[in-house]
Amino acid sequence: MTWRTEIKGLALKIIVLEDSRHDLELIQEQLSDAGYVLDLTHVVNQKGFISALKQHSFDIILSDFNLPGFDAFEALQISNEVCPEIPFICISGSIGEETAIELLKRGAVDYVLKDRPERLPFAVKRALDEAKEKLAHNKAEKALQESEHRFKQVAENAQEWIWEVNKNGLYTYTSPVIKSLLGYSAEEIVSKKHFYDLLVPEKMEEIMASYFEFFSRKESFRNFENPTVHKNGQIIILNTSGSPILDENGEILGYRGVNADITESKKMLEEIVFAKEKAEESDKLKTAFINNISHEIRTPLNGILGFGQFLADSDLTEIQRMKYFSIMQKSSNRLMNTVSDYMDMAWIVSGTMEVHTKDFPLQPLFNEIAENTRQACIEKNIEFEAFVPIDPENLTLHSNSEFLRKILNNLLNNALKFTKEGRINCGYTITPGFIDFSVQDTGCGIAPDKLEIIFNMFSQEDSSNTRGYEGSGLGLAIAQGLVKLLGGTIKVMSEKGKGSVFTVSIPYVEPTPVEKQTIAKTSGTTNTNKPLVLIAEDEETNYLYVEVVMKMADCGYIHVNNGAEAVEICRQNDKITLVLMDIKMPVMNGLEATQMIHEFRPELPIIAMTAYAQTDDEYRFLAAGCNDYLAKPIKKDNLLSLLQKYA
Repeated sequence: MTWRTEIKGLALKIIVLEDSRHDLELIQEQLSDAGYVLDLTHVVNQKGFISALKQHSFDIILSDFNLPGFDAFEALQISNEVCPEIPFICISGSIGEETAIELLKRGAVDYVLKDRPERLPFAVKRALDEAKEKLAHNKAEKALQESEHRFKQVAENAQEWIWEVNKNGLYTYTSPVIKSLLGYSAEEIVSKKHFYDLLVPEKMEEIMASYFEFFSRKESFRNFENPTVHKNGQIIILNTSGSPILDENGEILGYRGVNADITESKKMLEEIVFAKEKAEESDKLKTAFINNISHEIRTPLNGILGFGQFLADSDLTEIQRMKYFSIMQKSSNRLMNTVSDYMDMAWIVSGTMEVHTKDFPLQPLFNEIAENTRQACIEKNIEFEAFVPIDPENLTLHSNSEFLRKILNNLLNNALKFTKEGRINCGYTITPGFIDFSVQDTGCGIAPDKLEIIFNMFSQEDSSNTRGYEGSGLGLAIAQGLVKLLGGTIKVMSEKGKGSVFTVSIPYVEPTPVEKQTIAKTSGTTNTNKPLVLIAEDEETNYLYVEVVMKMADCGYIHVNNGAEAVEICRQNDKITLVLMDIKMPVMNGLEATQMIHEFRPELPIIAMTAYAQTDDEYRFLAAGCNDYLAKPIKKDNLLSLLQKYA
């Protein structure tokens, strides 16, 4: 049963001291949504507040901090004088920590910030529970001050544990409730155990010191927390109050007191504090993420848009034009990588990224990755070395090549980013059942207390605005997510100022040998006719770009705006030699259109053009019948290559 279920339909007489109509409505909304049936009195000034307290009784007081003519401190003082038993909660948008602590010292039970109104129902419930406990506690204490007969009569029926100890701390009386509270019978306690026998050993010395101080001064004490051990070993938190028993000469004979079980309320309070800390941590993370994504998108956009304006200048020299174009290209690649990272992370977190595996030769993939890294290292004047097993050309891996490419690229990009001088090593070895890839650098290294967070989303060792490295903070999180999807593990060893070593282990199973088959090659006459390409694309800018490439390739072309039109044109025109099919289009999407076209023209090659283009999308498009695919933004050379291959 949740706390909301417990309070559903519960009537709550409440007085709200608030001069903002909007904040009043927000308070009503939060408490009503939590299940309270409100009997609400609203006042805005000191006079109205005093009058309402004297004329009516309330369950709780909610007060803004800054009020017309006075503040929450004065309201709390009035509350303490007129109705001290009613819980007082301050609700403010500007209260500082020191002010909040001072309010709690003076008697307020809690405070709620206006930018976190969702805490209000928790605070109200806790305050009401504590008030209820306090009322019962006070009643029990009052009973202790009456005659011995009255004391025993009340003690036998009280829900709290009532006890007496002599001046040596030995129990002389215990009420029967101790059986349900701590598992002991009265006979097991009286004359056999001292009060400290039941204390948690770790806290015994500290608690005994406090009690002996009270004993020596013959003072009463209230609301003293005692972690106590149940007979079954469970820890119970007791709230203890006690008063000295004195003889006619004022000498102490012992103590009489009452204990209430506050284990659950203590746990609830700890959960609220934990939730508050987690919420604040989440807010910090969101702020860092928003700042980061804004920087990582706007920075390359500035390079694209800024230098794009310069290219229109007819006075540019060819050298200047090529330099500006190079900057735009670099910025575009950075922007695309950022967007791809965010999309990949979304797929991983949502659990919707599928794993499709196949056999592929590992060495060509590794060579491509290593060569790209080598060129980047040359630009930074960093040494690079790749190491592989003996005879790596014969090594076939059954896994997902795109996942592995992203994992290694992210680890190598991370090494490049944080290495200013020295070297980077990358390679792989074969161990029983696994292939172990490693990336080692001599970069800045990672502090020991940061090793646990570097694989978290949007986390970097330094997430401040002054950090010296670009990036979304997603590279290692993506790498870890993809490694897990492949059934592997990723580990890191690092020393601050000396560098890091990342190790990825991917399951490796020896592929079943396949007998080579000779495939007969067919020859035919070369098609000397001009190729006719159908372009299915609803975005005009994308079409205009493809149109330019068609003219460069000397291809004929037809343009349609949706999948349904593409199906119909292919049905009517058997001269079409190739289809460039956008995936996301109105009326009918590209995958549906592809499947329908292949029903009547199964030999017609269809190339998917998509802005989705996330990790493993290639498998989805090929499974739908596409012969190949191009990721947007489409590179001219890639499109020309596919035109030459299929048209």
